[in-house]
Amino acid sequence: MKPDPAAPGKPSRVFFALWPDARVAKRLDELGAEAHAECAGRRTRCETLHLTLAFIGDVSPQRLAELIAVGNEVGIEGEASSFTLRLDLLGGWRHNRIVWAGAQSCPAPLAGLVERLNGALEAARFAVERRPFTPHVTLLRKAQTQVSTRCVDPIDWPVDGFVLVESVQSSAGAHYRTLREWRAGKGGGEGADSRCAGKSS
Repeated sequence: MKPDPAAPGKPSRVFFALWPDARVAKRLDELGAEAHAECAGRRTRCETLHLTLAFIGDVSPQRLAELIAVGNEVGIEGEASSFTLRLDLLGGWRHNRIVWAGAQSCPAPLAGLVERLNGALEAARFAVERRPFTPHVTLLRKAQTQVSTRCVDPIDWPVDGFVLVESVQSSAGAHYRTLREWRAGKGGGEGADSRCAGKSS
């Protein structure tokens, strides 16, 4: 996902996230297809599958620099160390009709990354999530039936960094663009990687 600066003067709806490589995205997309066959609803397009670390919401262009500074601070302090996230659960939430892929256990480096992000965001006077962090990837929205939480074949996701992403809404759904990327050993690098082709929701 190549960095694409936001339009000047326009508020940006942004969040920090983990973004899967093409292999992991394909596995998640396949799991989403299985869940859709069971629950119906609207699938998350393959190229937009991600795991949110910290949702910020709408911010002015002037504050984007502060968010990038937060990412720089967290990336340096945490050294953006690599780890593996094992997604081995399929579940859903009745209140918002979301079906997700999740993890039976949260790796300590991931929990630490989220804690550092929230601490740096709070210090920079951004609102932070108070609920306990539950790592999950949204596979379906508006599911028509409830899915019972169960184990699935594990998807091992090698994580070596995180991104700051802007969400842009259109009639075709959400489109995401990377504002900045931090990878292990590369600080605030802006590398790109390939992802599978999108599918209709």
